[in-house]
Order: sequence, then structure tokens, then C-alpha cells
Amino acid sequence: MFAFHIWLYGAKDSSPRLVADVFNEMRIGLICFFVLSGYLLYGAFVRAARRQAGEVSMPRYFARRAARILPAYYVSLLGALALLGPVAGAPGVRLPDEGGLTLFVFFAQNYSADTIMKLNPVTWTLCLEVAFYALLPVIGLVSYHLARGRMRPQALLLLGLLAAGIAWNVSGHALGWAQPATKALPAYLPYFAAGMLVALVLETRRQDGRALRLSVGATWATTLAGLVLVIGNAWWHIASPGPARDPLLMALHDFPAGAGFALLIAAVVAGRGVSTGWLRARWLAGLGVVSYGFYLWHVPLILFVRETSSQSPGALALAAIVTPLALAAGTASWLWIERPLMGAVGSRLARGPDPEPARARA
Repeated sequence: MFAFHIWLYGAKDSSPRLVADVFNEMRIGLICFFVLSGYLLYGAFVRAARRQAGEVSMPRYFARRAARILPAYYVSLLGALALLGPVAGAPGVRLPDEGGLTLFVFFAQNYSADTIMKLNPVTWTLCLEVAFYALLPVIGLVSYHLARGRMRPQALLLLGLLAAGIAWNVSGHALGWAQPATKALPAYLPYFAAGMLVALVLETRRQDGRALRLSVGATWATTLAGLVLVIGNAWWHIASPGPARDPLLMALHDFPAGAGFALLIAAVVAGRGVSTGWLRARWLAGLGVVSYGFYLWHVPLILFVRETSSQSPGALALAAIVTPLALAAGTASWLWIERPLMGAVGSRLARGPDPEPARARA
């Protein structure tokens, strides 16, 4: 996504067609974000449903989610106002009015045409994440009480979410819905559901004592299949005449890429060998640790640097300046905001009463 935004704000108007097509398709990085969220968060609910001994504690769930995203998010909003206020009105810099700022506090900026994609544009994805956080316990309750941990009913439920997302996208295109509807959670449910299906399969097998372990060859095959789907999705969007004349594009949007990322996650979690082993490199893991803060700060920094430079920097110069600044902001966010508050909440929860019933402990 960083490369996409560097191109979008620094080189979009001067890029040859092929270069523009390639960089524009880097936008699908956010699809990986949604698929990964579905995988990481649904696993706990699968395990709870399989045990049939206790539901996921909602206070603990929401406390951990709040500690993970809220403090750093609010600090980044103040930072975006400080950085972009002096350059308001420049291309790409769109600040909401004072009343609109309230919507950002409650992750509601996506639901108004006056605030969506303003201030820090990337925060529209966090609105979807928060909406997904609210929906996930409902899905977990269904899995626990109705599906009772059985894999097939849960899979049907997740496939139903996928179908609902496709139906939403078709309706949105046919009825000409505006951005607040087309960027709402239902439109992105297929991507979350893809990650949740991976979690369902892997966790169910693990709970049954049949943990999935891919051979080196199967890992390579799964990885290549995932890459083919992701790259094929990009090629499809580049070659397509658009949703008005491509019904599949209208319905599926980027779901092939979502399925590809789901396969890549499965390969990383259950596979072995060099095809996925490089993802365990320490430097890459370090980038992952600070990635949330990097994500929150990089667009305001891009816009600030672009507008305050004596000469308008090209994409490479802009990347060279912003990369260390965004890494520093992400590192500071992790060290001084995210990690201390997550640790404090974790310690507080650890001192609290055990939410598991006695039979679960036994």
C-alpha cells in the first residue's frame, strides 16, 4: 500500500499507462489486510466452539481490540491535523469541518459523504475493521450455540457471508449507490470470510488432533496458486472494460485476490520450506510489529512532505524522504503507545477472574 500511495500522490499524473496500471493494482494490499484479520480473529471463536466449554469473553475481546487500535489511531488523527492543517486545500489534502471531526472519533467517517476519504484517507479501512470487530462476536455466538463447533454449519455460514457481500456489490452497482454504501462492511465481507474459512479449517483439524501439515511440494503448490490468483486479479482489472461491461468484475470485485491471499496464509501457517520460510525473517517480522503505526502515519507524511518541499519531489525522492519518517513514526507508536497500553490491558485482564467454567479448566 505504501508504494501505491507514493505513486498516487507523487507520480500518478506523470506515469506511462503501463506503469500506472501496475502501481494502481498495488491497492489490493488492503485485501490481504482484511483476509488476514478474518483469519487471526476468528480462530479464537472456532476454538471456543469446538471445546463447547465456554464462549469467548466479550469484555476481554473488546478490551484487547480497543487497546490494539484506539490509542494509536487517536494520536495519529491529532498528528494528521497538525501536519495537514498548514497545507489544507492542496491537491489530495481534504480536511473535514469541525462537526465532521466527531465522526472520526467514533469510526463513523465512512458513513457520511462529507467525511469519507478525508483527513487521513486510509482510516476508511479501520472503519471496516471496527465494524467487523462488532460483527464477529455475533458470528461466534452462532458457531457456539447453533453450529456447536461443527465445521459444516460454520462453513455454510461463512459462505453465506461471501454470497451476501457479492449480492451487496451487485446491488450497489445496479442502483448507483454512493461511496458510503460501496465502502461499507457488507461489500468487504467476502475477504473477511476467506480468512475465516482458513481459520475454520486449520483450527478444526488442530482441535481434532489432525493438524494440517503441508509437504514442501504442497507448500510450493499452494503458494504458487495463491500468487497466480493475486496476480491474475490484477491482470483482470487492468484488461477489463470495467464493471459496466464486465458482470463478473461487478460482482466479485477483488475476490480472486482475496482467495489468493487466503491460500498464501494457509501456506505460511501449515507449510514448510523456502517458499514461505523467508516470511519468518527477523527484519520482516520487525516491520510487521511497527506496521500499524506506519500505516496510520504514512499518507499524512507523504502529503506534508510533498507540499512543504521547495521543489515538488518525484516518486523516488518522495519515497526516500517519507520511508524513514514513517518507520520512525511507526516505531514510536509501537514503543510508546501500542505496546505499553496493550501490556497494561493484558496485565489487568490476567489479574481478573478466569472466565472459563470449571469444567474447561479440568
